[in-house]
Amino acid sequence: MSDDTILLGMKAIEVWPKDCQSEICGDSTIHRITFTDTREYHPRLVAKILELEENHRLRRRYFRGACGTKIHHLEKWASTEAELITARARALFRKVLECEHAVVDLSWANVYRAGDYCLPHSHLRSTASVVYCLDAGDEDPDDSQGGRFCFVDPRLRNCCQHQEGCMTTPFYPGMAAGTMLIFPSQLVHTVNPYAGARPRITLSWNINKHALPGPALPADAGSDP
Repeated sequence: MSDDTILLGMKAIEVWPKDCQSEICGDSTIHRITFTDTREYHPRLVAKILELEENHRLRRRYFRGACGTKIHHLEKWASTEAELITARARALFRKVLECEHAVVDLSWANVYRAGDYCLPHSHLRSTASVVYCLDAGDEDPDDSQGGRFCFVDPRLRNCCQHQEGCMTTPFYPGMAAGTMLIFPSQLVHTVNPYAGARPRITLSWNINKHALPGPALPADAGSDP
């Protein structure tokens, strides 16, 4: 294994496949890429997350509008699949921001069950945020926008189609399984209520060029590294 590959079982997987290239998505500050080798790591990673969701010290359930169930700190999962997708998130940060370093301040999975959603918010302590769709879940035949990630920020032109600075139109970048999105952490984003039977699963990272002092989560203060 090298910095360019990660060994999954007996197979070396490229961190950044040669045929992959990110694209601007709706705004010059938002970039998207879709990986096509997901069969190599999605099944085991989904199984790992659902196992952790059952009962684990990293699991947190706040309230229904707080992005479902969160499982923090991918680096503590003892999962090479999580290491691979984290390496890809860091590589995307370096490529888009044209820098040498990418330090993850906080990482987590979101598991959405029926009725879960995410209130509009932005992220603290972070230059850019990366979100990855592991499983988009079930489509809702009664609501085409159900469970979808979108931006609702008056600073984005796509959100202000009727009047500058007036947010009237959510911007949906499109998040199929295998899609990774990077955007400035301060952009306000949300996830619509999800109604599917299959869990909707995403991964997220807050990333900076350099490490920040103190714990990313207040409850982590004094905890084991």
